[in-house]
Amino acid sequence: MLGRLSCVRHIAIAAMGMGIAMGAQAQTRVSINGLVADSVQVFSQDAMDAYAIKSVTVSARGNTAGSGDTFRLPITEIYLGNSKYVGIGGGIVKGGAVGSALDISCLSDVTGQRIGLTLANFRIDYHRKLVMADVTPHGGQTITNQAVYTYKVRRAMAIEADASGKLVLDERLVGLRMTTNMVKQMTQSLELDEISVVVVESIELGELKQKLDIAFRPLVSDKPYTAQ
Repeated sequence: MLGRLSCVRHIAIAAMGMGIAMGAQAQTRVSINGLVADSVQVFSQDAMDAYAIKSVTVSARGNTAGSGDTFRLPITEIYLGNSKYVGIGGGIVKGGAVGSALDISCLSDVTGQRIGLTLANFRIDYHRKLVMADVTPHGGQTITNQAVYTYKVRRAMAIEADASGKLVLDERLVGLRMTTNMVKQMTQSLELDEISVVVVESIELGELKQKLDIAFRPLVSDKPYTAQ
């Protein structure tokens, strides 16, 4: 196991430190679920206020940890290729938090039953500046790899010192907004009225903070999360 993790470590360092020149269509998946690597989603106050209007709750599922406005999703994989991404991670085409999920729900005004949807198996597509996820309405069919958020790059992946002085790879993506398809899914799954839809379309949902520490941790499950 240590040998496999050591191999992953060297691949990750090479990819993020120098970038990897590969064919335009070639992508290589690298599992990093044995490294300390996390994506932290922080919902904005505007998002929390909008959710409060309809008493919407966000709950951690799968290997996600957190509550309230902050959730930690372990990064389990990266895809290497010919990337247009600006920053030290020039060889990274995609990054994924497979096994992570967030359940977004509320009580139906019509039936009194809990309704909502689950977002799972998140991936960041650096080419298109999109956050992708599997979307499953409660009791419905899963739509795999759907674009759910757009974002802006506040800080491209770069090396910096953390509070202890140790060097880590750090990235910050801000201004998360729901895509048109995601707004449609939210509207249907949460039975949103017209005013709520306008609010959801207009607000920035928050940010994603990625941090990779080239150090080992117990293996995190990278089995895709399946909504029940």
